[in-house]
Amino acid sequence: MTQRPIVFLDIDGTLLPFGPGDRSQAVHDPRAWRAHSNPQLGKLRRAPSYDLVRLGGELVWASAWGHDANDVVAPILALGRLPVVDFDEGDDDVVPGGVHWKTASLVRHAAGRPFIWLDDEIRDLDQQWVEAAHPGPALLHRVSPTSGLTKDDLAVVTAWIREAVGPPAADDIPPPLRAIMDARFDYDDGKGVDLEPYPALEPVAETGWWLRHWTGNPDVTGEKLRPFAQDSSGGYVCSWMIRPDAELVDQPVVYVGSEGDVAVLAGDAWDALWFFAHGFGPHDVPSEFEVGERYFKPDPERTVRTHIELTRAAGRLAPGRRRPVEQIVADASAGLPDLRAWVDDLCR
Repeated sequence: MTQRPIVFLDIDGTLLPFGPGDRSQAVHDPRAWRAHSNPQLGKLRRAPSYDLVRLGGELVWASAWGHDANDVVAPILALGRLPVVDFDEGDDDVVPGGVHWKTASLVRHAAGRPFIWLDDEIRDLDQQWVEAAHPGPALLHRVSPTSGLTKDDLAVVTAWIREAVGPPAADDIPPPLRAIMDARFDYDDGKGVDLEPYPALEPVAETGWWLRHWTGNPDVTGEKLRPFAQDSSGGYVCSWMIRPDAELVDQPVVYVGSEGDVAVLAGDAWDALWFFAHGFGPHDVPSEFEVGERYFKPDPERTVRTHIELTRAAGRLAPGRRRPVEQIVADASAGLPDLRAWVDDLCR
């Protein structure tokens, strides 16, 4: 499979649309334009940045903003700090007239890797020069400066990645998590389990985007949480990668809700399989559940029913782990950091 692509991101006219009017007047003062006080920054939208993260490529700033992009734009889009193309490095490059001032630098930075360039100033000459100078696949996609990057633009990029690069590598999902992710949960108008498993582990970059948006922390990444399901509000059920050097299957399973509620559900994936097999869900464990506490009750409106499919899977995969769900939950936090404190420490 071909390497995942670099995605070179322009800002002005691409992520930050100019809208109708005279373009030259919009950037007459570069220092003020690239500052937090720029009133046009309100035009930046989070939704396209989320879709960019989901592409699975390496996002790289390719803009006259330079490192200011990480200080001003990245926090607004919850993108974290991204690599920045050094356009000064190629001052001695010889390129024909009419080729964009960025083009040679992007080819040099890509070093043969597949890449996508999203910019509002791309021309036919740039496409021709890249085809001659770059040995790998490349998509030069021109964005309308009046609208900025749209869902339609990203649909073109997604289709190109699938054709030229191929699908992303699948995660190696351990059997107990695979059983949970393949199961179906009946919400039953609130009486059942509010859980929608993913077909694959959420990519780390996508989780990082969500956490930066949720915590307001531009430096947080997605490596410590590996979501494999969500509830109807967008809260995560995930493996908490808190045990150094332990495999995914041996990491605790936790709930991190979109409204700030958290809960430790199981000590590892094997216990999580039994937790869900017993008919329980992420909302059944109260956030205030204390370590060592042995009993708790789900919402009285809930109807707890054994999940037949998962019970069979748990009996086959982890027969020695069967025990009451109260014990599974009570044992889960033993030796772990406090999840509530860990999440609170991420927030800014």
